[in-house]
Amino acid sequence: MENLIIGIDRFKFFTGVSQSFDAKYIEPLIIQATDLAAQNVLGTALMVKLRTDYNEGTLTGVYQELYNSDKASVEKMVIYQALILGLPRMLYKIGAETISTGDTDEVSSIGTDELSLLQRQASASKAFYENQVIDYLRNNKESFPELENNEPDYLKANLTDRDTSQGTTYSINRFYEI
Repeated sequence: MENLIIGIDRFKFFTGVSQSFDAKYIEPLIIQATDLAAQNVLGTALMVKLRTDYNEGTLTGVYQELYNSDKASVEKMVIYQALILGLPRMLYKIGAETISTGDTDEVSSIGTDELSLLQRQASASKAFYENQVIDYLRNNKESFPELENNEPDYLKANLTDRDTSQGTTYSINRFYEI
């Protein structure tokens, strides 16, 4: 298993995903969510620092506060980004040269309308935590030397774009409409 920035058990706890849902399906979602959410906001240097400290159990001070506190939560930002990515994969099965949905005698799949609602709700949660993280970093920028990392292969932190969706519908100009 690859070093992740969040725990699979925490993902399951916050999202209500069944404990029997196989971790091998969740791990790639967390990796992708880390790239899309955490690295985009934090930049590569700070994301690597948080992931390393999380896995070594050495998160302290402002890094712990940024990772998960009442002031900011990178953990929850990544959890809800992973959920957004995972919901369609929980409904649709890809394989054998086809994409299908499956029903059994005991369970029936939700439709695309219900899936869209769940994704909007997860998106609203992710937007809240992402904005909280951006505000925290703006207010404490001097505490994070990683934000000044100028290595060319690293993404820089993005503390200017804010997600204003709060679960409403997306329009082309990055503003959200009811």
